[in-house]
Amino acid sequence: MQAMYCPMPDPFHSKIQQCGEYMDKQKILIVDQEPLVISALEKFLRDKSYEIFTAENGHKSLEILHKEKIDLAVVEAQVEDMDGITLLTHVQAEKIQTAILIMTSLGSAELGEQLIKAGAVSVLDKPIARDRFLTKVKRYMPSQYMWKDRLESFLEDNYSNPELKFEDIMHYFRFSKTYGYELFKKYFGESFRMCLRNVRMAKAEEALKHTSDSISEIAYRCGFTSLSTFSKVFKATYGDNPTTYRKFHFRNYLSMWFYVLIDF
Repeated sequence: MQAMYCPMPDPFHSKIQQCGEYMDKQKILIVDQEPLVISALEKFLRDKSYEIFTAENGHKSLEILHKEKIDLAVVEAQVEDMDGITLLTHVQAEKIQTAILIMTSLGSAELGEQLIKAGAVSVLDKPIARDRFLTKVKRYMPSQYMWKDRLESFLEDNYSNPELKFEDIMHYFRFSKTYGYELFKKYFGESFRMCLRNVRMAKAEEALKHTSDSISEIAYRCGFTSLSTFSKVFKATYGDNPTTYRKFHFRNYLSMWFYVLIDF
């Protein structure tokens, strides 16, 4: 069963608006070789704001995980052609950013431990009760702001790399260019390039205020290969070139300490 589609526009909403709203939904994948199980879990989720994908075997589930940014996958441990541990091994090895909740009817504590060690967030025993299932989904479905935190962390860890490109973040998180553009627009209201520049400028401003490092050292540490480019971007951001900015804030720093000493 393929992903649900954007509904046709009604008299009060445009198709673009409806599709935009639909794209904001978190994505959940249900994997089980029994159609009745899939149907029951879909019914449990009917009133929830999720975009639902389904697969009847392991290889189909991997295809979906590669193609879509699935937030949570609910997977039968003994699904046809690929057991849960093998699927988890693929997910870990390929750095697929999806939480995996495993379902099993075996009731084995040892198997449960193996699945958790392999990367499952939790194990859900069959037969599955509606309330218990929804509680698990709510608990392990990543926060809607998870992507914002992940993207911010990536930029914090990599802003000093002068060769950093949007393709690097695409490959790291395994999302498409279109999906990546949507994420930055949704969470930051700016492009990847502008977000990266803002991080670099914030780091540079902090270094100018609180270190005695040379301006060239700061520029290169913040990912710039050209001192003139760094100065131009800094002035466009803060209104002064780095030298003038540092002198002004250094005078303010001295003035602050002067008044502190007078108080003593």
